[in-house]
Amino acid sequence: MKITITALTLAIIIRRSEAACPSEIDLGSSCDVATVTSKLPADCTIQELFPDGDQDTAIPNICKYVAPTQFVELQGTYQLDQNYVNGGGAPTDGEDSFEMAMARVSRFVNNPTDGMNNNRISWPEYVQKEKYNAANGYGENGYMINFNIDRDAPEGSCKMNTAMCCFTESAKDALPDNSDICRHDLSTSPQSNHVKSGWSVFAGDEAAHCVGFTWKEGDSSDENKGNALFYASLYQTAKHGFMGNVPGAPMCACLEQMPVVSNAACIKADDNGTMNYKLLFDAVTGEVSATHTVNMSYGACDEADLSTHVKTVHAGTSIATDIDNYLVGEGNCENTNAEYLNDYQMLLPTDSQTSKFRSLDGAVEDGIEWAQVFGEGVDFLPPMVDPAEADEDMRTRMEACLSTLGRYCMVRRLCGSCTSEPHKDIIYQRHTALPEYQEGMSTDATMDIPNLFMNQWRKQNNEMHIDYDLYSSVSDALNGVEAWEKSDYNNEDQNFGFPRNSGPKYHTWNQWNSYKWGGGHANHHGFYVEVPAAQ
Repeated sequence: MKITITALTLAIIIRRSEAACPSEIDLGSSCDVATVTSKLPADCTIQELFPDGDQDTAIPNICKYVAPTQFVELQGTYQLDQNYVNGGGAPTDGEDSFEMAMARVSRFVNNPTDGMNNNRISWPEYVQKEKYNAANGYGENGYMINFNIDRDAPEGSCKMNTAMCCFTESAKDALPDNSDICRHDLSTSPQSNHVKSGWSVFAGDEAAHCVGFTWKEGDSSDENKGNALFYASLYQTAKHGFMGNVPGAPMCACLEQMPVVSNAACIKADDNGTMNYKLLFDAVTGEVSATHTVNMSYGACDEADLSTHVKTVHAGTSIATDIDNYLVGEGNCENTNAEYLNDYQMLLPTDSQTSKFRSLDGAVEDGIEWAQVFGEGVDFLPPMVDPAEADEDMRTRMEACLSTLGRYCMVRRLCGSCTSEPHKDIIYQRHTALPEYQEGMSTDATMDIPNLFMNQWRKQNNEMHIDYDLYSSVSDALNGVEAWEKSDYNNEDQNFGFPRNSGPKYHTWNQWNSYKWGGGHANHHGFYVEVPAAQ
C-alpha cells in the first residue's frame, strides 16, 4: 500500500489493535521496519501493532509519507507547486496581493515551534504525477518532473545531484544580480516551457539571482535536500519577494534543466544530528502513525559559490568536472555560447575553417577546388528539381577529370554531425564507367547518381574495390593507399544513403545519410565534387 500526501492534512495509516503498547515509541534518527521492531518494549510486538501482517509495507509508507512534512503542504496543492517552480502561479500571476498569495508559506517561515526550523521536508512528490511518471519512464513514483530526471535513480533525483533556482524579478527586496544568463536549451525542460526543442542565447546583461544546492547520496545533505529546496525557492520568495523565471526555462529545477549561467550562490540545510522519529499509537482507536522532531538550520555554503561547493562535495567524480558545463564562470558566457552554437546547434563561426561544420563550396583544400552538389542540415543544398538534370550535372562533374587526369573526379562527403571520426570526411573514387541513367534505384544496367548517394546506396554497378574505393583523406585517394575494407549496401528498396554501414576496417553503424529517412547521424553534411584545374 502506498500513501501519498495531496493536501495539508497528513494521511494516517490506521491499524485497529488491542495491543498493550505505549502511545509513543522513540525511534531515534532512523525510521524503518528494523528500527521499529528493535525499539518495541517487551510487552508490545510488531504483530500486535500490525495484526494484518503488512508491517513491511505499512511502516516504510508511514516513515516516508506521514513522519516528515510533505512539500505539497507548504502551498497546499500540486498545481500551485508546479506553477511556482515554472515561474508562474499566484505570486506572479494571481489576482491577490503578493502578501496574500504567499501568506501560507510566510506562516511556515515564521512559525517558531512548527515551521521551517522544526520540520524535515520531503522531496516534492504528488499522487497526480504517479500515472504520468510510470507511463513516461520516470519511475513508479509521483515526483515532480522538475526534480526527477535521473531515470536510473531509485527515487526522484537529478543526475548532477544539484538543483538551482534563478529569479529575474522581485516583489519586495532589490534583486541581487549575481549571475549572467548565457543560454538555455529548451529541449531540456519541455514540461516547463511546452516546447519540444529550440534554444535561446542571452546577451548576459539580464538581471538574475541564482541560488542552488547539492547533495551526496547517503549523506545528511541527501536526507535534507527537501529543506534545501524549500530554502532555495519558496523561502526566497516569501522572505525577499524573489520570483520570475528566465524566459523558456523553469524557475527552479534540476541543474540539467536550468539555463547555463555564469555563477550561483550556494545554500545548505542541516539537521545538525537532531533528527528524531516517533511512532505513535492510539490505544483507543488503534491508529498507528508517526511524527518527528528536528532542529534545522540554513545558510550559505562554506565555499564562495555553488560551483566550488559542488567540486568539493563531489571531488573525484564526473559531477565535479561536468559542473563547468552549467556554471561557466564570470565573463565566460560569450565564449561558451559560441562553442555551443557551433557544436550543438550547428551555426558556423566567422572562420568556418576552424569549425567541424564547414563548407568547401568554391574553396581550395588539399590543392583541389571543390563544388557542392547537394547537402542537408547546416550544409543544406537541394539537388536540381528535375532528377534527370541532377544526374546529368553530377555525371558531367565526375567525368570532367577523365580527359586531363585519366580518372573520375573525386566525390567528397563532409559530415560535421557524424559520430565516427573516419566518417566525418570520406572520399569516393570511381574506377569503372558510369552506367546510363534511369531515375530511382540502381539496377544491373542503370544508375541515378544523386539518388545513389542521397538515399539508396546499392551494390549494383557500385561494388567496392571494383567500381569504386573509399578513403579517409584526399592524399590516400590520390596515392591509392589505405582504402576502406568493409562495404555495406541497401536491400531491396531501403532508403539508407551513402555509405550505409561501410567502414575503414569494420562495419560502422548509423553514419549514413538519407534524404527520406531519419535515424542516422549524418544529419549535417555536404557532398562535393572535385573541380579539375583549368588547362
